[in-house]
Amino acid sequence: MHFMRYPPEHKKQTLSRIVQAAAGLFRSRGYAATGVDAVMASANLTAGGFYSHFRSKENLLAEALDVAFRQSQENWPPRLKELRGKEWVREFVSFYLCSGHRDAPEVGCPMPSLTPEIRRIDGTPRNVFERHLRGLIETVNQHMAPRNRYRAISAIALCVGGLMLARAAKDSVLSEEILRACREAVVEGSQQV
Repeated sequence: MHFMRYPPEHKKQTLSRIVQAAAGLFRSRGYAATGVDAVMASANLTAGGFYSHFRSKENLLAEALDVAFRQSQENWPPRLKELRGKEWVREFVSFYLCSGHRDAPEVGCPMPSLTPEIRRIDGTPRNVFERHLRGLIETVNQHMAPRNRYRAISAIALCVGGLMLARAAKDSVLSEEILRACREAVVEGSQQV
């Protein structure tokens, strides 16, 4: 019997499909609720091939987090690159704390979806998460005028927490009220000197 070997780039492409699928599923369903079988099925692969690419589900989570954070930042409004100070903050929170972001966790920031689970996981996934959190703090701080690391941290906490609460609220009026209140609080907080 003669077996055809796959070209070297096939393994890379397969790995990428698995990580992409996991990045979306972990954000939309949660890490604990998403099994390896579901990830592989979403990537149109059989579950048996998972361990030829990853040592564990946590190993996949670490790679999926990197991808999810990159995808999330790629979805930021291009206009943000042109803005600074309160205009940047206003644009950022208008994008982050909106109904579109609330309703599409599979393509949004992984922090509102995965923060409660990440704190229970040690090792590489938590290190990846913290590296991206530190990067976001620095990005927000760089755009605030004047720079203020504590205000940047509180802005991120209001954004992440606000989105978590808005997603959890069953009442759509309450959900919108949470988004609006957090947007206003971040903008007001960034203007204090």
